[in-house]
Parts: sequence; structure tokens; C-alpha cells
Amino acid sequence: MTETASDAVADRYDASRSKRWDRRLGWTLASVAIAVGLLVVVFGNWRQSTTEFKNIGFTLQNEPSEGHTYSATTKFEVNADPGVSVSCAVEALNTSKATVGWKIVDLPAIDSRSQTVNVEIVTLGPATAAHAKGCWPVNP
Repeated sequence: MTETASDAVADRYDASRSKRWDRRLGWTLASVAIAVGLLVVVFGNWRQSTTEFKNIGFTLQNEPSEGHTYSATTKFEVNADPGVSVSCAVEALNTSKATVGWKIVDLPAIDSRSQTVNVEIVTLGPATAAHAKGCWPVNP
């Protein structure tokens, strides 16, 4: 091949383009991605919730009462920062682990960190278990 043919092939397939510019762009993008990742890790947990809960036990009312309803009562302990209102989701399950009762409970802010809660859930049928599924702080 002649020199002109070689230049024509390089132009055609963009082989003459500088690799230095590509490396600089790559390092810049990688540096920005790392910086953003570090910011997310550092500031993502800045205001982490300290709300926790622990299931203690439950009782079941599997014989229909006067109103022909079933019910379950669950007992759990909630730990949250003092002065923070908390909402908790509680559920009752049947033998196939399907939800037969569900309730959201709003707990008022208290001065201590821990409080024990008893919640009665009206169910659609006989239940085999009842528990708190999750708790979260409520913004004032």
C-alpha cells in the first residue's frame, strides 16, 4: 500500500484519533463516579433511623365472638428516640401464611426510648400467628 492509501484507511476507520483524549475522559469519568459514590456512602447514612421493634407474643381468638368475627392480639416492644412518633404495621396470618388481618398503629411520642404495645387485629378467618411486620418514625 502506498502512503496515501494508508492515510485513507486510517481516516476511514478513525485510526488517527488520539488515544490520549480518550484516556483523559475515561479517568475523569471514573474519578467523578468514585466521588459521587463516596458522597452517597458518607451522607446516605447521615440521619439514620434508630427505630426498632421486637415481637414478644400473640394470642388468638379463633372462635367467632358475638359479632361473628375472629381476632388476634399481638404484643411487641418498640424502641425509638424519645419524643419521636412511630407507626407500626401489624398482621395476622393463617395456616398457609396468607394475611387474614392487617392494621397500621400510630404510637404517640413518649419520653422514654422503649414502649410495649398490645394491638388487637380483627381477622377474616382463623389465624395461626400475629406479629409486628415493621415500624418507622413519623415526621412531625
